Amino acid sequence: MTAQLTTVAQGSGRNQGIELVRILAAFAIVWYHSKAPGSEISYSGLSAFLILTMLFEVGSNWSRRARIAELARRLLIPWAFWFGVFGAINLARHQPFMSLDYSGGWVAGVLAGSSIHLWYIPFIFALIVTLAVIKRSVDRQVLLWLTMMAIVVNLATVWQWEPWSRQVGYPLAQWMQASTAVLIGLLIGLHRSTRWGVQALAVALMLVAATWMLFPLPGVALPHLIAALVLLAALRWGDRIPTSHVIQTLANATFGIYLCHPIFLGAAKQLPIHVALRVTVAFVTSALFVIVYQRLRAWLKQPALPVA
Repeated sequence: MTAQLTTVAQGSGRNQGIELVRILAAFAIVWYHSKAPGSEISYSGLSAFLILTMLFEVGSNWSRRARIAELARRLLIPWAFWFGVFGAINLARHQPFMSLDYSGGWVAGVLAGSSIHLWYIPFIFALIVTLAVIKRSVDRQVLLWLTMMAIVVNLATVWQWEPWSRQVGYPLAQWMQASTAVLIGLLIGLHRSTRWGVQALAVALMLVAATWMLFPLPGVALPHLIAALVLLAALRWGDRIPTSHVIQTLANATFGIYLCHPIFLGAAKQLPIHVALRVTVAFVTSALFVIVYQRLRAWLKQPALPVA
């Protein structure tokens, strides 16, 4: 996920449609964690980030050598910082620093995080590292077919692994729920550079749609389908959107928003306003916090703290 929630290339000339999707995805994640009506569908925000990360790793970043130390600095150091922050908040509330009520004991507790949203960071780090190893020895066409077979198995057995993973608990339940989006992201990233990529992608999306209709498990297939279709539209037409300083500023803040939003969401829940406004307030204040921090850091020309 690099310095943001995706491995989108740095610099100017970004697809503004993709940047807009990142902003909307961050807002959807805040909505998802609010448990407000429609929160199961808003998991599509996290699906979008997963798909984006994978599609760029096997697309424009295919030949780019993964620098593990740099990746760890950008992902694991912020993760460790916010692990400590949310752990301290838990202690202040007379709760355990991190939950150990998982079948995997303290290992699962660390991977799940002192706040449940932190599971995503080590998960995506491990995915990028694993994919870097695979890319060294597997041809793109072979990887496409392997991905296609994996997504068929994933969706054909969803009614088995989804209840089972929920029973096992965190973080396995989150990993399994994310697996479909990961595979879709690989397919989207590979479809431009392989002979049968477009056909495989079409079949995958039809499988996701069929899974949603035949096996109506909450928050499983539909969010992935929504995220995939929105991202495909952004990839196709997003470059027609004029470059916007506002969009770029917010997009650059999405990783920080993801990390800190539970604090602002918890505060917003105390407000006597409609839940949609609470989510909006939490998102806006999270974004302002991150943007002000980034501007202050640039003004002082100080090295980045592990905040965003």
